[in-house]
Amino acid sequence: MSARHGTLNGGSPRAAAVTGGAGVSIVYITHRPNPVFAWFVDSLAAQAEPDAALEVIFVDGLHDSGRSSALEELVAGRFGFRHVPAKPNPWNGPHRLTRAQYSAPASARNTGIVYASKPYVVFVDDLCVLAEGWWRQVKEAARERLVVGGAYQKRHEMVVRGGKLLSSRLEPGGLDCRWERGDDDACVAIGGGELFGAGIGAPRDLLVALNGFDELCDPIGGEDYHLGLRIEWAGVPVHYCRAMLAIESEEHHEQPAVVERRDTVLDDGVYMRRLREFGVRHRSTSGPYDGGHLLLDIQLGTRSLTTMGNYYDLGTLAETDLVGTIERFPRNHWLDQRPLAAF
Repeated sequence: MSARHGTLNGGSPRAAAVTGGAGVSIVYITHRPNPVFAWFVDSLAAQAEPDAALEVIFVDGLHDSGRSSALEELVAGRFGFRHVPAKPNPWNGPHRLTRAQYSAPASARNTGIVYASKPYVVFVDDLCVLAEGWWRQVKEAARERLVVGGAYQKRHEMVVRGGKLLSSRLEPGGLDCRWERGDDDACVAIGGGELFGAGIGAPRDLLVALNGFDELCDPIGGEDYHLGLRIEWAGVPVHYCRAMLAIESEEHHEQPAVVERRDTVLDDGVYMRRLREFGVRHRSTSGPYDGGHLLLDIQLGTRSLTTMGNYYDLGTLAETDLVGTIERFPRNHWLDQRPLAAF
C-alpha cells in the first residue's frame, strides 16, 4: 500500500466539490440485531417533504430478507430507500478472513457511497432519532455543497413516538464535545481533525475523489477524522452544524455486541519500522505505540489526499463489482503483518 499525493485525476478535489445537481443520499449503517429503525424512519418522514429529492441507503451488516420486508413496511412509501448488505470486507460478514467479527465502519460507509445516486451524501448511525430541523439543515448544506459534521447527543431512557423524542435524560458525558462552539442558526468552521461522529455530510464527487474512508482504519477506528484531515488538506472548508442533530440511545448501545473494535500495541522498534515503510521517518504524535497513533503518524507524515488502505478505486467501483473485491483482500493485517486468520 503506497501513499498518493497532490491533485487527483488531473484536477483538484476542490473542483470536484462544487459540481453536481440536487438531491441527497442518506447512508444509514448498522450491524446490530435491533438498530431501532423506526426512530430514524419516523423522524425523517416527519421532516421531509413528500416530493423531497432524497434516498436512504440502509447498509446492513445483518442484511436478510426479513429485515428488508420489515423496513419496507415501516417506510410505507414515505421516501425512497434501498436495503443493502455491507460490501464484502475481511473483518466481518460472510466473506471475512478473521475468526471473530470485528468492526469495519470505513468499509460500510464506502458501501453507501457506491450505492448513493444523489450528488450529496450524509451519513447516519443506528439507534438515533433525528432532532427537529435536521433535514432542513441537511438540505441547506447540500445546496451550498458544504462539508459538515453534524452534532450528536447520547441520552438515557429515551421515549420516542412517531419520530418525536418525548423524554430522555442527558448526562454531561453524552454531549458532543464541540457543542459550545456551535451555533443554532449557522454552520461554523472547524478543523478537519474535528470531523467526527455519524452525521458527516459531503458532496459525493469529493468523497470519490479522495477514495472515500480509509479502510486501514478498520477495525481500529478514526476513519472519520482521517477523512476530515484529507478534506482540509485538499483545500475544502470543513464545518460543524449544531442544528444537524442526531440523538442516540445509550441503553441500546449496550445490547450484546455483534462486532468489536480491535487495536494493537506494538514494540516501539516495530512501530518505527512500520512508519518508515510508509516513507515517514519521525512521529508527529506522542503517546502509545498503538495502531490508532500509527495511523495518524502515517497520515500526518505523508499528507496523502487519498486512501492508503483501499484495494479498489471508488470512482470506478460499481454495485456489480463488490463481490469481485474479495480476491483482493489483504491476507495479513497491515499493522503487524499477522495473518487475519489468527484474529
